[in-house]
Amino acid sequence: MFKDKKNLGFLLAFMATICWSSFYIVSRYAFGEHNDLIDPVFFSFLRFLMASIFFSVILATQKNLGLALRTFKCNMGIFAVLALSGIILEGILIFWSLKYTTASRSSLFANASPIFTVLLAFFVLGENLGLRKIAGMALGFAGAGIAIFSPGNGDIYFTGMALLGDLLALLSGICWAAYTVWGASVAKKYGSFLSTAIPMILGTVITGGIVVLSERPMLWNLSWDLWLAIIYLGIFGNALSFLCWYAALRHLKAGELGAFGYISAGLTAEGKLYPLVFHCDGRCDTGSLPYA
Repeated sequence: MFKDKKNLGFLLAFMATICWSSFYIVSRYAFGEHNDLIDPVFFSFLRFLMASIFFSVILATQKNLGLALRTFKCNMGIFAVLALSGIILEGILIFWSLKYTTASRSSLFANASPIFTVLLAFFVLGENLGLRKIAGMALGFAGAGIAIFSPGNGDIYFTGMALLGDLLALLSGICWAAYTVWGASVAKKYGSFLSTAIPMILGTVITGGIVVLSERPMLWNLSWDLWLAIIYLGIFGNALSFLCWYAALRHLKAGELGAFGYISAGLTAEGKLYPLVFHCDGRCDTGSLPYA
């Protein structure tokens, strides 16, 4: 069906992008009314845990748990880098950003990752860095920004806390760029499934340790709709999207794949998704937010 593997890579990248776009939708509507309950680190851990259970069940079913363990032991360093950059930091920072800024702005700054992906791919992988590629990245970012900040979308949520959220989202984008670039060789060597499952499981264990050691507030008695949202975000927003991303990385260059981040930002803007959190400075309420 896919004689051109690059077309298959594009399809996989688009599937990952669709899953990520739904992350903002589900987060906005599931957690928007439960701001006081949400601790970004703990809820990120729950998302990672759902994804890890998904991967572990498949590994156990295929009797590949031993293979995964041996692969990890032989490559602890690179898997630790992938877990830290793409799972722990990226996952926590993006969720934390949504506590302070709008979903569309968070998506825009997080999906500035193509710029950093191209730069890292140039320095780490030796991919060509031409003026056309640089111009394309800049135009893509500008286009997504115009879509989000245009009068039609009305995203004029400029406050000190919103800028903090923007910065957190931008940092998550840098982490994702590192995850993409350093994971390229791993995905080609070990396949997309192991390359995704091992960092996810490792990242879950480390995040769980952080939650316990830092005494983050842990709330397990959640309503059924919140648990459904967590399961969805874990399986689709983490497991399947990450799996499709690394599968695409086997057919596309890191710089080519990174550009799909702008699609996610555009989809979020079209959805007119606004703040996940209602306390922009710890005092204001929902009435002060710029809902359309």
